[in-house]
Amino acid sequence: MRIAITAFIIFVNFTLHSTLFTHIEFFGIRPNSALIIVVAISLLRTDVEGAITGFFVGLLQDIVFGRTIGLNALLYMCIGAVCGKPFKDFYPENYFLPILLVSGATFFYEFATFVASFLFRGRLDMLFYLQRIILPSIAYNAFLAFPIYRIVYSINKFLERKERAGRRFY
Repeated sequence: MRIAITAFIIFVNFTLHSTLFTHIEFFGIRPNSALIIVVAISLLRTDVEGAITGFFVGLLQDIVFGRTIGLNALLYMCIGAVCGKPFKDFYPENYFLPILLVSGATFFYEFATFVASFLFRGRLDMLFYLQRIILPSIAYNAFLAFPIYRIVYSINKFLERKERAGRRFY
């Protein structure tokens, strides 16, 4: 059931990203809700589930939106693995850590995208990219991290209650 719900979350996110989020750009920056979902799943479950979710989210984005297959899958998988590893004993009701991790993951994702997309082609204007892309992306994703994390947290809480109730009958 958890796999089906996670797949449904990924599908809804992908649909929103390709339809609604094109109309709510902020300084030409589209929110990266997939990154927020990967961080939330990684924090609420385990680093392995976060990495697997990140891989499939990134692979879906690579297939539909990307010019190369594998870059987003690799980046999201690394983000899912790293965000869930050291924070196994945090309070899920604490919203500061997810916002902080989403900000750090956004910086990592955008910087890696800059290196892969622009630096290898000889475009070295890092300060411009930092001011126009990275910092607005961090601010936008940090702002959206709270409501998206809350939704994923509620779904995870519901699933954990169902799993616990199912184990009682066996």
